[in-house]
Amino acid sequence: MPESPRRVDLRLTIPAAAPYRAIATELAEKFAEYVGVAASAARAMAEAVAATIAPVADAQPDTPIDLEMTTEGRELIVTAHSGATTKRMTCAIPD
Repeated sequence: MPESPRRVDLRLTIPAAAPYRAIATELAEKFAEYVGVAASAARAMAEAVAATIAPVADAQPDTPIDLEMTTEGRELIVTAHSGATTKRMTCAIPD
């Protein structure tokens, strides 16, 4: 996908249960590609999002998960919030 010419933010709230976590994982990968992250790094980001969502989904599938995807400078930041747990994942956006 072509790189975005401006800052992009995306916020998403999903139930942790299937099929929503797969949709969120795929969306994270596509968002990463859109902002200019290489395909392999975008896949790694998606895998990190999936690994973050999985424990919550397995324990409490009806729990909502908030995902925030933003860019700051040359960095993609994905933050997952669920209850009292917050996980922040980052990925460099190449020049």
